[in-house]
Amino acid sequence: MVWHGFKIKAVIISLVIGLICLFGGQWLYGKYGYQQSLQQALERHPQVAGFKAAEQGGKIAVTVRLKSASNLMVNYKEIEHAVTDALGSRPFILRLDDNRDASLEAAFYRSQFVIYQALAQGSFKDMESEVSEHARAVGASAQIYLDNENVYLAFNKGDRFLAAVVPRNPPQEAKGGAVPYA
Repeated sequence: MVWHGFKIKAVIISLVIGLICLFGGQWLYGKYGYQQSLQQALERHPQVAGFKAAEQGGKIAVTVRLKSASNLMVNYKEIEHAVTDALGSRPFILRLDDNRDASLEAAFYRSQFVIYQALAQGSFKDMESEVSEHARAVGASAQIYLDNENVYLAFNKGDRFLAAVVPRNPPQEAKGGAVPYA
């Protein structure tokens, strides 16, 4: 069949082949462009139980599932370094996936005010005591780590844990590297 000088069958076949190439190329890029290098980098880290990575707003969102929240600052930095090595200069967002329950989440939300107040005023000693008090109120323990970039907060209660990373400075547009996310 011919329509305005075009063979419709040939146009449809060309369109289908073009779409297959487009989506196939995108799948190959995702599989072999960064997924495989991320998998190799993260499977060597003993605290990583699994991960997911997907394109999100021009960045690669990497969600890492932790086995526990022990020594969160050291583990986060090691994971961040492994992801940076795997992705090179590609910008990414590193998120942590934990094993939280409603009581740990409630303690975290009650602690946010004092955390952000400490970030603004520098009252980290007060922050530590109030956050620990919120954790004890739900039968959990709290570990707080602090460096120049982030506040690392871990709540542990039996086999449940919550891990959060709060940036000390607001995240800026990343050219490469992680943008912390709780």
